[in-house]
Amino acid sequence: MPYTQEELQKLDFYKRLTEEDEQQYLQNKATLELKANYSGSANQGSLVRDSLDKILLFENPYKNELLEDESSKIVYDLKVKTLKTKESDTIVEEVLDRRFREL
Repeated sequence: MPYTQEELQKLDFYKRLTEEDEQQYLQNKATLELKANYSGSANQGSLVRDSLDKILLFENPYKNELLEDESSKIVYDLKVKTLKTKESDTIVEEVLDRRFREL
């Protein structure tokens, strides 16, 4: 028969198990941040990414809230290239391929 949440909180085994998981989670976060700092990818937003280049965000395992530290800070550039604002702009030539080809 399964335990209720109240019963689980009283079990020493369960307490140790959850504390171990929380410590492993925080250790994994620290390791990934250290790798990001060594690789130089830190603070182009200081974000931690996985091997597929997905952003990893970590929460506080004790409060179930997103950590608001350097690992969750996103830096982005607000500059936007316009396709064409006047005749002398060349961004259109970079974006559009205007060469004719035979089919």
